[in-house]
Amino acid sequence: MKLKTLQKALAAGLFAITSGFAMQASAAPIFTFTEYGGFTNMVAGAVYSNQTVGAASLIPAVAPVYGKMSWVANSTPQSSLVLSTVTGPAALPENTWTTISTLTHNNIAIPNAFSWGPQDVWGRLIITDSNGGSSVRLDSDDPIRLSFVETPNANPCNPNLIGPLCNDHFTFTSIGLSSIGFAANDGSHWMADFRLGNLVNAVMVGSTVYTAEGTSSHLNVQALVRQIPEPATLALMGLGLLGLAFAKRRRND
Repeated sequence: MKLKTLQKALAAGLFAITSGFAMQASAAPIFTFTEYGGFTNMVAGAVYSNQTVGAASLIPAVAPVYGKMSWVANSTPQSSLVLSTVTGPAALPENTWTTISTLTHNNIAIPNAFSWGPQDVWGRLIITDSNGGSSVRLDSDDPIRLSFVETPNANPCNPNLIGPLCNDHFTFTSIGLSSIGFAANDGSHWMADFRLGNLVNAVMVGSTVYTAEGTSSHLNVQALVRQIPEPATLALMGLGLLGLAFAKRRRND
């Protein structure tokens, strides 16, 4: 009797999973996103320019943000960071890493070391679901915090970008890169994950990004949306797997 009950649980769990996938396939959310961003004025000795503009409801008016920050040597702007964002709306496909903003480091060799931090890179990500009528499902504005070390460019330099003598490096914190849960129009549960990717003229080790002197380096901030199974489906699946294990054990006894 117990074996039959557990086998029924297995069948119910598999049916629930199959039904869930069928519902997703027939009425999948259609996500799009917009991203607004900029640097907050935090670093003494840096020059901020290209103020980010937009609707007052989208851009913080009390603390303006800027698309470019430069740090100076002999009162002349030298190296700079430039942030470009996708102000869309742009498609945000499921289970696909999608670039929401790009951070470019124009790295000029500065004779004297100039390190700074912390610096917040503010970003406001808005995800909209167009299935069944357009509706904002996620609106997040957590910053990414970073610090920077400008190296003295002493020889010999490490040719693989990683090293303390020549290659400048940024250290990122997890602020602004943590996963965020949200619900679609149909009530299904989703998770937005974030990462730094597509590095050019740069190498990432842990949370530190090394950039080459005398060139432009860039990296992308990317987002991925994935569906989270419903708790009831997970419970049925657990019962089903338990029934399968029990049935296998009974056959082996």
